[in-house]
Amino acid sequence: MTRIAELNTEGLLRLVRQQDLDDHDVLEVLRNPFCTVQVAEAVLERRSLLRSHVVRERLAQFPGIPIATAMSLLATVPWLSLLHTAQQPRTPPVVRRHAERKLLQLLGRLSLGEAVALSRMAHRPLIRSLGAASRVEVQIALLDNPHLVENDVLVMLSRANTPRAVVVATLGHRRWGLCYAVKLSCAVHQNTPVPLALSILVQLKQTDLREISGRPDVAPKVRAAAVSLLNRDKSGDTIPR
Repeated sequence: MTRIAELNTEGLLRLVRQQDLDDHDVLEVLRNPFCTVQVAEAVLERRSLLRSHVVRERLAQFPGIPIATAMSLLATVPWLSLLHTAQQPRTPPVVRRHAERKLLQLLGRLSLGEAVALSRMAHRPLIRSLGAASRVEVQIALLDNPHLVENDVLVMLSRANTPRAVVVATLGHRRWGLCYAVKLSCAVHQNTPVPLALSILVQLKQTDLREISGRPDVAPKVRAAAVSLLNRDKSGDTIPR
C-alpha cells in the first residue's frame, strides 16, 4: 500500500472513500499537504472515521470547513482539544474565538487539576479571565504561565479581593517577586500580611514611601513604618530613591 504521506489529492480522496482507516491513518490524511477541504469533508461524511477526539479537533481547525460544522465538532472534544484549537495558527479566527469562549465557559466545571493545567498553558486572550478565577490555585498557577506579563500581575493585585495566598505566592515567585512594581502593589494591598508588607518597605523609593504614608486605605502599621523610614532618612540613614 502506498504511504499516505506520498498520496496526492485524488489518492487521498479514494483512500478516504474506499478504505477502512484507523485513527492514525485519518490523522495522516489530514496532515498531508495535498489534503484539501474536499478531502476533509469526505472524512466528515464517514462517521466511523470520527471516533477520535483528536481527529475531530483536527477537522475543526481545518481552513475552509464550514464554521457551523467546526463549532459542532468543538462541542464534542475535551478542554485540551479546545485549547489546542484556540492556539493553532491555522485555525480560522472565528473558530479560534469560539474555542476560547467555550474554554472560559467550562472553567468552573473543570477539575482543579485541569483548571490549574489550563492556567499554566493558556494564551493571551484567556489570561485576564484566569486571573479573576474563583479558585486560588488557578490564580497561583497563572504566575508560571510564560505568556503572563507584568501588567497582568498588577491587574490581579489591583483587586481588593485578591486572596492573601495569591499575594504571598506572587511575592515569593522567582520571577514576579523581583519586580519593583509588583513589590509596591503588594506593600499596599489589604490582604498582604503586615510583616511581609513591612519587609517590602525597606526596598521602596522615598517617593513611594511618602505616598504610602498618606494613604488611608493602607494598614495603619504599614503607614507608620513608612513614616518611620522617611524620618530615618532625614536623620542621615539611606533609603533607596
